[in-house]
Amino acid sequence: MAIGTAGVRDTTAPGRASPGRRPGRADWVPWLIALAAFAAYTTISLFRYVQLAPGSWDLGIFTEYVRQLAHLHAPVVNIHGSGFNLLGDHFQPIVGLVAPVFLLFPSAATLLVVQALLTAVSVIPVSRAAAARLGTGAGRMIGAAYGFSWGLQQMIDFDFHEIAFAVPLLACSLSALLRGRVRAAAVWALPLVFVKEDQGFTVAAIGVLIVVMSLSRARGDGGDRAALRWGALLTVWGLAWSLLAIAVIIPHFNPLHQYPYWTDGGVLSPGGAHPSPSSVLAQFGHSPVPKLRTTLLILLPVAFLALGSPLALVAVPGLALRFVSTNSAYWGAGYHYNATVMPIVFIAAIGTLARIRAYRGLPAGEGGQPLLSSWLDPVVTRAVPALMLGIAVVTAWPFPLSDLWQAQTYQISPHIRAEDAALAWVPGGTTVEATLTMLAPLAARDDTYWIGIGGNPAPRYVVFDELDSGWNPPPSDPLTFVEQRHPGVTYRQVYENNFVYVFRRVGQTSP
Repeated sequence: MAIGTAGVRDTTAPGRASPGRRPGRADWVPWLIALAAFAAYTTISLFRYVQLAPGSWDLGIFTEYVRQLAHLHAPVVNIHGSGFNLLGDHFQPIVGLVAPVFLLFPSAATLLVVQALLTAVSVIPVSRAAAARLGTGAGRMIGAAYGFSWGLQQMIDFDFHEIAFAVPLLACSLSALLRGRVRAAAVWALPLVFVKEDQGFTVAAIGVLIVVMSLSRARGDGGDRAALRWGALLTVWGLAWSLLAIAVIIPHFNPLHQYPYWTDGGVLSPGGAHPSPSSVLAQFGHSPVPKLRTTLLILLPVAFLALGSPLALVAVPGLALRFVSTNSAYWGAGYHYNATVMPIVFIAAIGTLARIRAYRGLPAGEGGQPLLSSWLDPVVTRAVPALMLGIAVVTAWPFPLSDLWQAQTYQISPHIRAEDAALAWVPGGTTVEATLTMLAPLAARDDTYWIGIGGNPAPRYVVFDELDSGWNPPPSDPLTFVEQRHPGVTYRQVYENNFVYVFRRVGQTSP
C-alpha cells in the first residue's frame, strides 16, 4: 500500500496516469531544464576555475584526493598537511566515484563538471514528483524553480564538495517517498552515509519518518509491515554509520586520533568541555538572528509551503548540527551548506500542495459538494508553482546565477595570464608548494603543498602569488621568504611576471 506524506491516501494507483498528465506521453521538458542548469552551472564554475578564483582550498584538496584514489593510492592530501589522510578529516568515500572519470580527464575542472552534472540530474526527480502530484505544468515550473534555487547556486559557486552527491540522492529518495514508493526511497537513501559522516543522521530521519507514517496508517497489511522494516533499517543504518565514522574511522586516520569537529566549530563540545543538554540548547539559541534569517531564506523559494509537510523534518538534523556549532560560517547562507536542504524543502512543498489538492476532493456533507471551491485547483497547480518560479527569477540577481550576464565573469586579466604561465613552468609529477589560487591546477598532477601551512617538506618548486599570498603584509622579498620557510635549502627564481614568481630548488646550504 502506498504511504502518503500527510495522512492522505495516495490515489494514484500503479499503472494509472497521474493527475494532469496524458498517459503514454513522456515529458522531456524536465530534461531540458536539467540541461540548462548543467550548462549554467558548468559555465559559472569553469570560468571561476579559469580565472583562478577558488573560494577556498577545497577544490585543491578534493582534486588531490581524487588523483590519489585514481592511481590506487591512499587518499593522502598534502595540501591539508604533509602526509595527511583525508579520511582523518571527513568520511567521504563516495567522492572516489569521480576517480575513473579523473583518469580520463585529469584536471580539477573534472570535479567541477561532475558537480554541475549531479546538481542538474537532481532536477528530474523533483520535477517528476511535482508532475505526478500536481500536473505536468506544475512539474515544469517547480523543476525550474528548484534547479536554479539559491542553495544550489551557492554550492556551485564555492568550489567542489562531497555534498554534491547528496543532492540527487536526497531528491530521488524523497521523490519516491512522496509517491509512496518506500523501498525505492530507502534504496536511494542508503548511500548517503558514504557522502559525509553527518548524512547518517539525515538517513535516520528519513527512516523515522517512514516508521511514523507507517504507524499512522497501520492497517495490519503487508505493505505497512514492509515499510516499517525499511524505516527501521534506515534508522539503524544511518545512526550506525555516523557513529562509526565519528567515533572510529575518522579518529583512526586523524593524526591526533580524534574527530576534529568536536572542538573545531564546537559542534557539541565547545572548548573541549563535556557536552550537556543545557550547553547544547544554549549554543543553539546563541545568535538567533542569522540562524532565523537563514531558515527564512531556505523556506522562501517554496513560499514557506514546506512547513505543511512532515517531509520537511528530514532537514532538521542537518540544520540542528549547523546551528549548534560555534562556527558562525555554518549559520549563514554562504558557502555550500544549504544545498542539501533544497531538495528537501521543494519536495516537502510539493507534498503540501498535493495534500491541499486531495482535500479539495473530499465531500462537504449532505450536499455532496466539494469541500473547497473549484478555484483552489488552479491555484495549487498553476499559481503557486508560478510563484515559486518567480521567486527563483527574482533571487537570481543577488546570487551566483547573475554572473552569467556579467562581463567580468569571462575576462582574463594579465595577472591571471601570469599565473597560467607560472603553472606551465612546473612539470608534472614533481613536488610543489603554492599559494591558494594555484593549488587546484597543480594538485591534478603534482604532490602539492599549501604555503599557508608550516612544516611542509622542502618542495622542488614554489609558486608564489604576491598579490594573493595570504600573508599580511605580503613579504617584500619572496625569494628570501621562501628560503626562510625551508632552512638549509636554496632556491633560484626561474619566473617572475605581474607579481607572480616560480622558484626552483637548486641545492642545500652548508650546515
